[in-house]
Amino acid sequence: MPEDEYTFEEITVLQAIWGEGFLSPGGQAHLDEIVHGLDLADKLVLDIGCAVGGYDVLLAQNHGARVIGLDVEAPLVRRGQERVRAAGLEGQVDLRVYPPGPLPFEAQHFDVVFSKDSWLHIEDKPSFFEEVYRVLKPGGVVAASDWCCKPGPFSKEMFYFFEIEGLTYHMEPLADYGRYLEQAGFVDVELKDIHAIYRAMAHEELQRMKTTLKDELVPKIGQKWYDHYVEDWRAIVTILDTGDLQPGRMRARRPG
Repeated sequence: MPEDEYTFEEITVLQAIWGEGFLSPGGQAHLDEIVHGLDLADKLVLDIGCAVGGYDVLLAQNHGARVIGLDVEAPLVRRGQERVRAAGLEGQVDLRVYPPGPLPFEAQHFDVVFSKDSWLHIEDKPSFFEEVYRVLKPGGVVAASDWCCKPGPFSKEMFYFFEIEGLTYHMEPLADYGRYLEQAGFVDVELKDIHAIYRAMAHEELQRMKTTLKDELVPKIGQKWYDHYVEDWRAIVTILDTGDLQPGRMRARRPG
């Protein structure tokens, strides 16, 4: 198992910015965009990179899905399991720790594979999408979003962001995700660049961090870590302004 990277300070800041249960932006509105047009009622959904479970609870509560969520970091999963219990969804949402590698499920098991900005941590994406294809039923759908990058070498601004974040990133262009999906056998591949949407959000988030969130965060994480994450968000805004960071959404279908 990889060493846990999401610290107390990181989790505290991300949830302060994006809401309780969310370690990626957008909440309910962005979830609804990702799964728009899909009937998830009583469908079995696999969330790969479930983190603290906020999106899994919404998939169950608001879309009627049955959800299995996986994440490599046990502390995140434990927080997610507590959230599931508090929501009374233990019979509908099952969050588990799993190591990187082949997915621990039989072939053709899931109706939908979902993710919210988690696959940027996965290094071998071609093999990963082959596994996603394997565990989907014929006719099953991939519906996800991720933080992608522009083509070409990383800039010094991107390397600075990686350094200040302290997380392991394996970002690739959105077009490469499309290519990997097709190589794995998926059809009806749809890609959507949402860079402009999140660029506007990140500017607003940085402003909140400097103002209304300061009094909330400093008592929880201390001045040093507060200053660190303000600089972190300045770095995010920079790579969005330069176009180095290009968040996107993807949808594809296994034939059948």
